[in-house]
Amino acid sequence: MNIEIRETSATACSFVVEGVHPYLVNALRRTLVAEVPKLAIDKVTFYDNTSALFDEILAHRIGLLPVPTDPSTLNLKGQVDAEGKPTFLVRFTLTKEGPCTVYSGDFEPEDKAYAIVDPKIPIVDLLKGQRLILEAEAILGDGTQHAKWQVGQAAGYKYFPTATLDTKKVKPDAAKLAVERTPAGVLGVDGGKLVILKPDDVNKADDAETKKLLGDAFEIHYDDRKFLFRFETDGALKAEDALLKAVDLLKERFVRFQEAAANL
Repeated sequence: MNIEIRETSATACSFVVEGVHPYLVNALRRTLVAEVPKLAIDKVTFYDNTSALFDEILAHRIGLLPVPTDPSTLNLKGQVDAEGKPTFLVRFTLTKEGPCTVYSGDFEPEDKAYAIVDPKIPIVDLLKGQRLILEAEAILGDGTQHAKWQVGQAAGYKYFPTATLDTKKVKPDAAKLAVERTPAGVLGVDGGKLVILKPDDVNKADDAETKKLLGDAFEIHYDDRKFLFRFETDGALKAEDALLKAVDLLKERFVRFQEAAANL
């Protein structure tokens, strides 16, 4: 198995996986979406809410705020003390009076390291005289419990496309037209000949369009053992940390399965 990272940032990652079956790539996708833990606000205590929104609506919005999560704490998910309370939680307070808009950045964490990732997420508008006073607690969970703990966003993959081009069959006018009708940068003209600049960006729509112009001179093939994988996060976890944790979870699962099979 080979893995080639194509692009990575704080909230997105794309890579190529080669030499595996589709079921393994899908297992990675499902793990990223549902099983990688993160912090999310799970309990909100309202002391005053005279806004236009009910407590339940506000609590739902607050629960979806991206709380930064330290990867070293992920193994604490589900751990509770003798009273059944989570052993690891992050507390927030908020006090606002209108007229104003309450934003995610108005939540004050006990530890500044846990300030909401995006401070400009609007929560509710307060008119003159309206108030919102509350406390909130964030705990570790995963996407199997609720969408607010879902780390992987827009996680997906596709068979890696490769394109072949017979430049001997392509006339200059057809080559120029093909470049104009496909997404910018996918095809190009070099020395009067049509060339494929970005094979992994070619898709079936490009294939259909170019076949009208080029006939059998242009063909796309898909490798069922090579995949282009992309996913995003909401910023609570860096994309790299989310991917590494998903891989660790898969490893643990395979080890348990192997041990269970050995004891049959």
